[in-house]
Amino acid sequence: MGFDFLYLAGSGATGSYCGEPDLSVMTQTEFFEVGRMVALHTELPVIADADTGFGGPLNISRTVRLYEHAGIAGLHIEDQVFPKRCGQLQGKDVVDLEVFIERVRSAVEARQDPDFAIIARTDARQAKKFGGPSAGSEAFHEGVRRLKAAAAAGADMVFMESPRTEEECRTLVKEMGDVPVLINVLPNGLTPNFKTEDCNRLGFRAAIYPCTGFIPAMLAMQRSYGALKATGTDLEACEGRTIKDFFDQVGLGEAWQFDARVSDFSEKQTGDKGAQEES
Repeated sequence: MGFDFLYLAGSGATGSYCGEPDLSVMTQTEFFEVGRMVALHTELPVIADADTGFGGPLNISRTVRLYEHAGIAGLHIEDQVFPKRCGQLQGKDVVDLEVFIERVRSAVEARQDPDFAIIARTDARQAKKFGGPSAGSEAFHEGVRRLKAAAAAGADMVFMESPRTEEECRTLVKEMGDVPVLINVLPNGLTPNFKTEDCNRLGFRAAIYPCTGFIPAMLAMQRSYGALKATGTDLEACEGRTIKDFFDQVGLGEAWQFDARVSDFSEKQTGDKGAQEES
């Protein structure tokens, strides 16, 4: 489809894998397992949510090593208190700046692959200590201050959760200078409903739309099972597709080709050997 990378969202992973809301329910090793499976089945780089790092410096170090071994290309780590919650929810708060920088530096020191991306995220914009839902410019500027400190600590990219306006976005990108900035866009969320061209125009180097997969999938399954209950069949919901069509989407053709190559090689090798033995 032409995308540059895939994003493994904590909200979607927690909901689909654990069946729970994004409230620090999903564990470090569960993120590792899900990330490993995603990375295994794509050639695109995968950026994954790492929440608050799942503990102190040693825990964060282990998180980075696990993600690297999973084949994940990078992670973002944030300054929320533990237990954290989805950045779109009220009631969240942030740790002191020193703790945040300790988290970022732990991740930077732990990585073995220099190309593994460390993305620093701040949730100061809606933090309780700065006013929560009614937080104003103080919260925004505190977020900028934290991201500058995170970049100085070695973060490769920065990410402010939920800047409220285009003007805040422009200011954020300008304040960060040469440091790449990521933007997170959710449908009717706290940040305006930017299109990808808006993100480019505002100067963001990367944009994630974490709900693109799991919300439409949820709605489709609700409609499909609702139709089955109401009509007694899934024919219309499947839109003429068959089970083979599903398998084709997850690599059936490639699996058959692999099996055929191995079988042909084996037959040739054993056939040649058998002919030599007979002679």
